Amino acid sequence: RHQAARPSRHAVAMAPSKPSANDDVQGSKKELPAKENALFRQVVRCYENKQYKKGLKAADAVLKKFPNHGETLCMKGLIVSYATPENKEEAYELVKHGLKYDVRSHVCWHVYGLLNRADRDYREAIKCYRMALRIDDQNAQILRDLSWLQIQVRDLDDFVETRRQLLQGKPTQKTNWISFAMANFLCGKHDVALSAIDKYETSVKKHAKPDDPLMAKYEDSELIMFKAMILEEAGKFKEALALIAAREGKIVDAIGAMDARARMLLAIGDVSGAADAYRALIDRMPDNHEYHRALHKCIIGVDDVSDVASLNADDVSKLEALYDELGVKHPRCDTIKRFPLEYSSGAAFEAKLRAFAEKPLRKGVPSLFQDIEALYANDEKAAIMGRVFEDIAETLEKTGAFPPAQGDGEKEKEKEKDPSSCRVHALALLAHHKSKTGDDAGALATIDAALAIESKSKIECLLAKATFLEKAGALRDAARVGEEARAADLADRFLNSVCVRRLLQCGEHEEAEKTVALFTRDGDQASNLYDMQCAWFENYAGRCHAAAGRRGRALKYFQAVKTHYDDMEEDQFDFHQYCLRKMTLRSYVEMLRVEDALYARAAYREAAKGGIETYVDLHDKPLADEEAAEEAMLAAMTSDARKQYRKEKRKTEEKEAKIREAKKREEERELKKAADAAAKEGKKRKPTPKKEDPDPNGEKLARTKTPLDDAAKLLEPLLRHAGAHLETHALAFEVYARKGKLLKALRAVNAALAVAPGSFEAARLVARLARLVEELPRPPAEDDARGGAMAIATHAAVRVVLEEGVEKATGGKSAMAFAEDMVKRAASPSEAAEAAAAIAAAGGDGGTACVAAAASCVVDGASLAECVAALGVFKRVEKEGDGGPAASAFKNRCAPLYPLCDAFK
Repeated sequence: RHQAARPSRHAVAMAPSKPSANDDVQGSKKELPAKENALFRQVVRCYENKQYKKGLKAADAVLKKFPNHGETLCMKGLIVSYATPENKEEAYELVKHGLKYDVRSHVCWHVYGLLNRADRDYREAIKCYRMALRIDDQNAQILRDLSWLQIQVRDLDDFVETRRQLLQGKPTQKTNWISFAMANFLCGKHDVALSAIDKYETSVKKHAKPDDPLMAKYEDSELIMFKAMILEEAGKFKEALALIAAREGKIVDAIGAMDARARMLLAIGDVSGAADAYRALIDRMPDNHEYHRALHKCIIGVDDVSDVASLNADDVSKLEALYDELGVKHPRCDTIKRFPLEYSSGAAFEAKLRAFAEKPLRKGVPSLFQDIEALYANDEKAAIMGRVFEDIAETLEKTGAFPPAQGDGEKEKEKEKDPSSCRVHALALLAHHKSKTGDDAGALATIDAALAIESKSKIECLLAKATFLEKAGALRDAARVGEEARAADLADRFLNSVCVRRLLQCGEHEEAEKTVALFTRDGDQASNLYDMQCAWFENYAGRCHAAAGRRGRALKYFQAVKTHYDDMEEDQFDFHQYCLRKMTLRSYVEMLRVEDALYARAAYREAAKGGIETYVDLHDKPLADEEAAEEAMLAAMTSDARKQYRKEKRKTEEKEAKIREAKKREEERELKKAADAAAKEGKKRKPTPKKEDPDPNGEKLARTKTPLDDAAKLLEPLLRHAGAHLETHALAFEVYARKGKLLKALRAVNAALAVAPGSFEAARLVARLARLVEELPRPPAEDDARGGAMAIATHAAVRVVLEEGVEKATGGKSAMAFAEDMVKRAASPSEAAEAAAAIAAAGGDGGTACVAAAASCVVDGASLAECVAALGVFKRVEKEGDGGPAASAFKNRCAPLYPLCDAFK
């Protein structure tokens, strides 16, 4: 997959170099003779056709006679970068030498840009393209390449200007008009975008003869819908409606047109027309929740009908009439049966719930509880669900039938064909209910009762039990039950994944890696899971190793997730040109908006958090120098002991070398066998050898000399895309505070307070920043300052900004006073733990503060996750491994509330 993700090769902008009167015969600026010029063009063709060996041979032939020909040196470097990716340094050296000999060649600068672009250094590539354009400002190839880089890095204003230049150069090309319109739309210049489309339709498109009539019909349709999209985002809803109505016959995306029309009718306040439009859409796609919510808004003025208290009797009556009507039209649609549970209450809710749950329980639908889980936000409904599920389970046990429906009196239903199976499903649903409402012991007892009945749903019940144990904090028992579920069906990848996750949660990484390898190619879990971008496994494994202190292996997994997301961001590059050429304009805009929030996704945020915390830990507690430690150990040994140690070490190294060599030979044999099999089947593509990982355990990552710089690389995407999350700014503060960049740390604190104003975690950052500012040294005297008066002025100005920022955040209090105020306000375990950490950060006695917080916080009503997190904070502040007196006291308080939790044992 990563071979396929390599950047596509772009054509090199070719144009004959202009000879100068002062050119040396051997210089690159002298135009090559005809023979060598033909060879040089062959070099370019070989690069574009991926014939690297042939291209290198032709380049060497040119350089043999003209060793200083800059363009050939650059092309050779570019080919080397693709032919042998491990020789990147050589490739850059060749290109830099080429530029040295011919700095006035646009080809050299273009090639240098392509090299940087291949390494994803887009900013440097843009600089190179701009240098090339200073030499040849009308080169369309370089302008196109520059424009794709600009949209890749979202330099939208520059993208507009570049596309304008391309349009001016070739106003007869469709792509230039569409790209210019798209660039202006992305910049928010809707009128210019609309004008560009209008001019294209009245000039180029009007006189063009389509090659494929069907494709032309699609392009016309997409252009109309894109134009409607621009009008909609410009707030010109009536104009967009008029456009769709006038050209409806040319639109092939009927659903898209209906959707847009319904949205805009609702936007202009035509609720009757919008309601009819959404009814028509629901008739086509009755399971689309967005259409249902929009229809609710048309009928009662709100889209969310789950807040029963905000609905009056008239609203409920209208919704009842709506879903009675839809139920007749779509009797088999589960969504139409599910939505009435949102707005119903009391006896009506109970009757609807019984009717809704009966069929899935009879059929054994495992996702029934997930479907109704959102209803637990209402306490009244949660209580009713408990009564209903208890009644169903008891009635099935007594009579083998479901309870009679309301209105049937005491008339019993017919006995089920398979009552034991129905009872198992009912007990599983009841167990889920008990787990959701905090009755862990009841949930486990109920699911055990279900498991005691012979049925085909044993695996689902085991999975549910493992989930209940995980929620209760019994991670080792959850792993045991997960393994039991996996053993029930060894061919099921999902069960394998569940088991692996449970094993990693309880620290059994070796067993987890063996288990996950059962479903990987050739049992090679490391490279296979990496190729599949299996981020969930890498995040769980990273946390497992980080918790056990294996920081190198943890970083290996966290960095793998970072690489996956970098690849996803890179993958959009080839679609810029493709989508605008193929006219998939709305999908292209959607893709850009997804990419603009890519690093805000939970998987990346989790990996970045783990990686940054590990790098920060490496900065605070760096690994010991192995060579120095070994030298010290040898110095303390006797002469005979040193000889014996070196002898054993040499034997170990030789043994490991033999193992590696044997493994390599085995891989070569397997590769040859696969190649022979492919040849027999007539396949041309040869199997590629597996690349050996030079750092399989992350030892090099852990021995970095710049852990904070490495942490900053993980942090940067978070700051771009995940600024709405408190953890982003908390992590930024930890990095910047350690780097001594207090102005950036202040910015992180302000952002954290803006995201979560009442958060005790953000308040702890304030206390720590206040302490750092208090400890700042005073400005040096003018005689002692290295930079003289300028250094003194800068130091004083920075201090003023920091002090003003801290004063505003603390309300004018000192760091210790602010932390003590946090202690007074703290009530929950998480608040008390953060307040104690703030005391330590402000320079106080963190241990004493933790003991007081552990004793005074209110644990009743606190969730298990909150208590476990608070315990982690106490341990971190006390710095005593498994915890000091505060952690022990807190465990003793939480253990009776959560008797199954491993963390409190």
